[in-house]
Amino acid sequence: MLSFPARYQLSSANDHRVAYTRKRGRYVYVAVTRALCLYLALLCLAFSCVVVAKSSPIVPLYLADARMALAQDKGANLLSSVSSEYPPFYSPEIAGNGLVYHLTEAALRHAGYPLSHHFYPFARAKVIIKRGLADVLVGVWYRESREAWIAFSDPLLSVNILLYKRVGAQINYKNIEDLRPYHIGVGRGYANPPEFKNAQLHTEAVSTDIVNLRKLLAGRIDLVLISEDVAKYLITKGGDEFKGKFEPIGEPLSVEQFHLGVSRKLANYQQILDDFNRSLREMHRSGEVKRLLTEYGFETNDYWKEKIILEAPLKSVSKH
Repeated sequence: MLSFPARYQLSSANDHRVAYTRKRGRYVYVAVTRALCLYLALLCLAFSCVVVAKSSPIVPLYLADARMALAQDKGANLLSSVSSEYPPFYSPEIAGNGLVYHLTEAALRHAGYPLSHHFYPFARAKVIIKRGLADVLVGVWYRESREAWIAFSDPLLSVNILLYKRVGAQINYKNIEDLRPYHIGVGRGYANPPEFKNAQLHTEAVSTDIVNLRKLLAGRIDLVLISEDVAKYLITKGGDEFKGKFEPIGEPLSVEQFHLGVSRKLANYQQILDDFNRSLREMHRSGEVKRLLTEYGFETNDYWKEKIILEAPLKSVSKH
């Protein structure tokens, strides 16, 4: 029989062997895991390189598309125009592509410039115009910084820009600074009101207003900066999804006006602009503008109401 010290020594040796085996197992496990992770990382990197190599760059792709469209327009002696989709003002979903487009197309055709039109996201449309790949930009708001690359026509229509919130949301403000605690959805590339832009608010940009309204409905943002007419149109079109869910807050932050923007890269841009403005005035005097306003439901548009009032002949005052 082993003595206690001998049994203790044997037990101790066994423990050391077990501990060593376990430690070696951990080393092997860690080494295998690291090797597997490295292999997977290299595999992912190789796959990504193949995908990137086979994929066309996004910017050249849409610019090539614009170049092709422009070349076709030039070949057909058409003026090439671009815009975003901004219903109810201009959109392929609306008859005649919407009032702003219809006014533009009719005035240019009246002036002898048949038009071809292409819809792109607004940020992309700006790049296309800046690079001289299209001739005119439909429905652009005036900003001094844009004078460098387009010349602005006379106004086509006015639009109120304001904030919308979810019904029941306890949000009120008196000054623009009161909006700093909130996350506000805006349109990517849109010309936001200068006061709003300079206030350094928390904004999130997306490509379309419908996306902003859905984010607002889901509670992912607190407010949406949007045209009043656009909001009414999208809420009505949204049916039960949007019905009774949103409401405007405060007074309009700005009143914008739509213009035709003619690319300054065109040698005859000033002639096109002059011809367009003259044609638009003639359509106004003939009653064609009023007819189109009524047809599209904009007969109460503030810009044209004010213009008609200002141009109305003074009534003669009888003398007693």
